[in-house]
Amino acid sequence: MIISSGHLTDKPDRPKPRFPESKVGIVWDHMNRQLEDWKVGPGDLAICGGARGSDILFAELCANRGAEVWLFISLDEKDFIEQSVRVPGTDWEYRFIALRKRQGVKTLMQNEVSPPPSKEPQPKASSPSKDLSPFARANIWMINTGKKEAPSLDRLYALLVWDEQPAGDGPGGTADFAAQVQKAGGHVAIINPVKL
Repeated sequence: MIISSGHLTDKPDRPKPRFPESKVGIVWDHMNRQLEDWKVGPGDLAICGGARGSDILFAELCANRGAEVWLFISLDEKDFIEQSVRVPGTDWEYRFIALRKRQGVKTLMQNEVSPPPSKEPQPKASSPSKDLSPFARANIWMINTGKKEAPSLDRLYALLVWDEQPAGDGPGGTADFAAQVQKAGGHVAIINPVKL
């Protein structure tokens, strides 16, 4: 069971680079090596968002290795593509559409998923506080689903593409994502595009 979260590639006007388009190839290589080390392949489940950058790279790599991929989409499709995928002059939108058409890739829309009737808390998209951004709620949804789907918590793996800066982080942020996986007994690998 592998989950992933991380940065979108930077828009051209980003004042301080975090994940420039020029780093996509090297991040791809580092992610691929980590997935190889974890022996990700057929029979594995990989969960991530569907945004440009780390999400799409992770999903493509896992699908290429024969893993089942679930994309947890945080907004309705039109808004998601506009806010989290499309950047003029790049192929991210094409890659997102192609990814969703691949065999073994399933898309779950956060605004369409609701927990089944139960008095027990459910690890679904609507569980986290409505005060959180939809992106933070999606991260919590991924973590909760990963914990539920992992054969055991020591077989929960998280691959993060993150500059390791806690600024603006909180519940559902990347630092929290890493801490929650480690607290559960899972394994975390971080790829920092700024240091590559």
